[in-house]
Amino acid sequence: MSEENNAQGSNNSVQGPNMSLQHIFLKDASFEAKSPHELDNATGQPDVNLNLAQRTTDMGEGRWEVILTVTVTAKEGEKNVFVCEVQYGGIFTFANFTEEQMPYAINVLCPNVLYPYNRAKIADLVMAGGFMLPPMQPINFETVFRQRIADAQAQSGDAPQSTQ
Repeated sequence: MSEENNAQGSNNSVQGPNMSLQHIFLKDASFEAKSPHELDNATGQPDVNLNLAQRTTDMGEGRWEVILTVTVTAKEGEKNVFVCEVQYGGIFTFANFTEEQMPYAINVLCPNVLYPYNRAKIADLVMAGGFMLPPMQPINFETVFRQRIADAQAQSGDAPQSTQ
């Protein structure tokens, strides 16, 4: 009986990292496009570029606000056909993360939660603007994070650095 209590007690006291989403919200959205009469002579498909940016705020007590900005730009030659930018934010709570684990959580786990919201809103805005956008593929934020670390190491020539 005492072995059961000890086993249960140790399970309750040792907990792994835990991330929870408290709130998700649309922070900002914009869509700008050329007038249809300006595009009548357009030939072929426009070049589409996707850019990501992230802003984080430590709110204290394990709470972080993370804002993921996704910008999609379609160009024909030097002319912008359309520009769509969507910012989605989330308030995340982290418990039992080490200092070394936090950059990964902030830069990989949080964007993985937010990106589908950005992607859906961009598709809605582009379609409402009268354009077709090929499906936006998922992004491997872990690869992006690892590349940023490698780039920082290459620039500094030092040991790995945390990036947030």
